[in-house]
Amino acid sequence: MNSDLEHRRLHELVDRLESRLNTVQVLAEVILDNAAMREGIPGPYLDDVREAALMEAVIHLSRSNQEDFQHVAKLAQLPLR
Repeated sequence: MNSDLEHRRLHELVDRLESRLNTVQVLAEVILDNAAMREGIPGPYLDDVREAALMEAVIHLSRSNQEDFQHVAKLAQLPLR
């Protein structure tokens, strides 16, 4: 039973991590698109404040992903660097 619980918890962590990795990718693409539009017309769709807030969210998600990856690796008994 304990093994089943650990297996289920590992799957939940992996699913959550995968979802957040996809979110980080989408946010990074939005930031990249915004930066590419700086010199163009009609101009960026995010102002500096909103772009900075978005970057903070990406940093927070990236750190959270790293923590979850380390936890998943520990549960799965994978070697960590």
